[in-house]
Amino acid sequence: MTSNPSDNTTLTKVLTGYEGSGFDAAFSPRDASLIECLTCGTTLPAARFTIASLRRLEGASDPDDMIAVVAITCPTCKAQGVLVLGYGPMASAQDSDILVALHDGRGEDTLAADASPSDAQHATVKSAQMVSADISNGEKP
Repeated sequence: MTSNPSDNTTLTKVLTGYEGSGFDAAFSPRDASLIECLTCGTTLPAARFTIASLRRLEGASDPDDMIAVVAITCPTCKAQGVLVLGYGPMASAQDSDILVALHDGRGEDTLAADASPSDAQHATVKSAQMVSADISNGEKP
């Protein structure tokens, strides 16, 4: 999921939404496109992580203050949590490199700007149910 960067949602609201969806662990960016899981202490290349959801936000007083809140799962301990990174022209090279290296697993589903990862799961289930119903009615998917 990707939001519009100017939807006026606060970082606190986004983090609370992710926490309510089970993404309650924290991750930290490290040099050389690495991400540290703060639950198990493992540090791995960003390419080993898959984006479950992503929210883009920009500062209310400074539109150049852009951040991405990325919902990911630790490949080692399976903790689900968020990684907060800068993006855009003012982002650090470290944050930009990590964003590029992450595997995008969000698919093509489009959700509302204030949707959470659990909304994405429900949309995927509903979409699968609709395709299943179409097939049982003799329609091609």
